[in-house]
Amino acid sequence: MKKLALAVAVSLALFGAATVYTSTQVESTARDAVDQANLKLREMSVGAAADVSLTLLSFERGLLSSAARYQIDFNIPDDEGNDRQYSLLLNDRLEHGPFPVSRLARGQLVPVAAQSHFELERTPLTQKLFDAAAGNVPLVGEVTIGYDGGQSGDLRTPAFNIEDEDGSMRIAPATLNFAADKDGSNVRMDGQLAEVDFDRKRTDSGQPVQVSLRGIGLSADKQDYADGIGFGPSAITLERMDIKAGDEPAVVIQNASVDEVLSRGSRGLDQTIAYRIGEISAKGQTLRNLALAFSLRNLEESSLKALVASYREILDGNATPQESFAGMTDAQQQELQTRALELLEHKPSLALDEFGFETAHGSARLSVVLDLQSPSAEAFTPDAMITSMLASLKADAGIDKDLVRDIAGLVAQNNRRDGQLDLTALQQEADAATELFSGMALNTGWSRLEGERLVSSLHYANDKVTFNGRDMSVQEFVGFAFGSAHNAGLLGQ
Repeated sequence: MKKLALAVAVSLALFGAATVYTSTQVESTARDAVDQANLKLREMSVGAAADVSLTLLSFERGLLSSAARYQIDFNIPDDEGNDRQYSLLLNDRLEHGPFPVSRLARGQLVPVAAQSHFELERTPLTQKLFDAAAGNVPLVGEVTIGYDGGQSGDLRTPAFNIEDEDGSMRIAPATLNFAADKDGSNVRMDGQLAEVDFDRKRTDSGQPVQVSLRGIGLSADKQDYADGIGFGPSAITLERMDIKAGDEPAVVIQNASVDEVLSRGSRGLDQTIAYRIGEISAKGQTLRNLALAFSLRNLEESSLKALVASYREILDGNATPQESFAGMTDAQQQELQTRALELLEHKPSLALDEFGFETAHGSARLSVVLDLQSPSAEAFTPDAMITSMLASLKADAGIDKDLVRDIAGLVAQNNRRDGQLDLTALQQEADAATELFSGMALNTGWSRLEGERLVSSLHYANDKVTFNGRDMSVQEFVGFAFGSAHNAGLLGQ
């Protein structure tokens, strides 16, 4: 019995010692977190025409928990170029480790340095948010701080209902989960917002407009994040959007996304950005698999970071990017040009990987790849410099005649001012427009016909052009391009 009592006493003593030790470290941990947050906010805000900063206003240390108060300042320029400052206040209750009571209550037994519970403070600025949230706190969150300095947690917002003389807006509860190591070099986050509904009136006509958003998502998994560059994917997704104006049928957008990835390839850094929409429906017509995807490849890492640093230095000089570039000195311009030329020395590639869409009866696709290089020393004019920067170009395009017919029919339908639909007349207009477009593309030599698909291909390298299988010099291709455009009447008189 005495041994058991002794074991309990030793355990309590060790727990108390750990708690006291942790309580002495929590304040420095909180201040370090504020400094790290300001560093990251600074990196993200450069060029965004807005500054965001975080300040620790007060810290009251207790034995088992401490209380902190933070201020978030936003400096945003208005339409006249003057800065407008807004401030939000956060109250934070920090439970000391190694075993915060709230974690023990949830069965979480892993020792941590502290557990933060923060919420937005009610102020005259945030009063409308509290009203819209039906008295609930508009923003709350929890952060677990590990002994290694890493942090993980979530941000949560309640449902909002906002009404004014122009209409109403309803927002469902939202959650953002995140995790980051001590210095913020590795960051993961994912967020969900289920529903947003707008019911407004247009200011010009008073026509009612309803917009509904469903299934909004945000995700990111960035590694080795530094100087505004992080490796890994990030994405914004939207399951559905309905837009209805007046008595017109709703425009429906489904499965939209913006995806970005930065990775290390065999010859440098590769970055891709892709905008995709699964389906758009309007007035009985549907477009599917819309895609716009870009990429930058073979970017030498140190040269890219030096270019980004020069760009940031220029942006730091003024409140807006426009003012920064307007007031750029000769030395800054020369520095930016030097860094850009260093990047070109490693022969990066710029690509439109995909641009296209589908209708019920066909598809259209375009891709372009530009291989760049350092400009020639003999290139003294801007035109000559740009030309000498192009090492090679490859472009491929294809469009089904049935897709042209679908689009022509949609255009003809929208141009009907009387609102009457004569299906036979619409079909005749669509067929005529399709034959006119196809005939022009084939007769000018810009396309060739493969089955029922118009295709084009262009390759340039070493001052030679191969266009639709025909070899020619650059001068011959330029002459062909201007001649065919003139013969088609695209250049006017």
